[in-house]
Amino acid sequence: MSKKHILIIAAGVGIIVVFSLYTFGSQSTVRKSGTKESPVNSVVQISNGGPSTTVSTYVNRENPGNFYSIQFPSKAAVEHGNASGSYTARLPQGVFSVQLDDIPDNSDVPLVLLTQIQPALKSSLQDFNRVAYNQFIVNGHRAWDLTYTWKNATARMESIKAIVEGSDNAASITFSGPRQEFGTQNTNFTVIKPVIESFHWIGQ
Repeated sequence: MSKKHILIIAAGVGIIVVFSLYTFGSQSTVRKSGTKESPVNSVVQISNGGPSTTVSTYVNRENPGNFYSIQFPSKAAVEHGNASGSYTARLPQGVFSVQLDDIPDNSDVPLVLLTQIQPALKSSLQDFNRVAYNQFIVNGHRAWDLTYTWKNATARMESIKAIVEGSDNAASITFSGPRQEFGTQNTNFTVIKPVIESFHWIGQ
C-alpha cells in the first residue's frame, strides 16, 4: 500500500473520529425542556426584619459569553426552559421564567422592551394592562422592568418582566402569579425582589 493511500485512510479515520466526538459532545450538552435542574449550592439568607429563607443558586453555562447565575427559593421546582440558557421555576405563589434575549446592535433594551416586547404581550394576553415601568441596577448592570396585569382562563393575573442588560444578550426574568397574591409583602419582598436582585452575569 502506498503512502498516499495510507494518508487518505488516516485522514478519513480522523474525520470520522472528529465528527463522532463533535456529535456526541453536542448531544451530551443539549438539555431538553422540562429537565429537572440541580443547584450548585443552597444557603440560608436572613432578611432584615423578616424571616430567614433558604435559597438555591443555579449557574447556567449553555451560551458562551452569556453565562449567569441566579437564586431561587429552595422550595422552587426548577426545570430547563424551552430555549438554550433558560429556566422555569415553579412556586406556590407563581412561576418564574428566565431566558436570554438578543438585543440588536442598532437598538437597546428599553427600546426593544417598549416597541417589541410590550406590543407582543398586549397582542397575546387577554385584557393586558401596563401597571408600571422602572429602571434600576442589578449587580452593576442596567435593568428595566415592566409590570402588567392580564387574564387567563380562570383568574386575574399579574406579572413583572425584568430585563438585565448584558454585553451580548440581555436576560429576561419574568414572574407571573394570581393578582391577589402578587402585591403582598410576602410575595414581593421574599420571592420576587430577591430573585431579580440575585441575577449575576459571570465574566461580564
